[in-house]
Amino acid sequence: MPQTIIVVDDEMEMADTCARVLRCCGFKCLVAYDGAAALALIDSERPALVVSDICLHTSDGFQIARYVRQKSPEIPVVLMTAYHTPDIARDAQAAGAAAYLRKPFPNADLIATVKSLLDGAVKT
Repeated sequence: MPQTIIVVDDEMEMADTCARVLRCCGFKCLVAYDGAAALALIDSERPALVVSDICLHTSDGFQIARYVRQKSPEIPVVLMTAYHTPDIARDAQAAGAAAYLRKPFPNADLIATVKSLLDGAVKT
């Protein structure tokens, strides 16, 4: 049974592209285009991993990461953003993100990050 990943991004094309790339690697991917839908999926699906944009229209990826860390700390969260500030990686880590990707990123970076985190989750 494939591991489930939830991809969250209010840019539909980005969310769908990430999901398509991860599906090609054998993962089951569910997509949410806003924070409320993401939280509902996290509650109902118990994903193996969450990939979320930081900047969302109705919430942000930091809130999603904190929610996952509080509810299910064993689920890794990958945060991604096109906005680069000196503090953003630190803020992502403080929110509980296991990894941070700067957009645009190669598909290979997304795949490697996800596989690395899931392999680590299986071993611990």
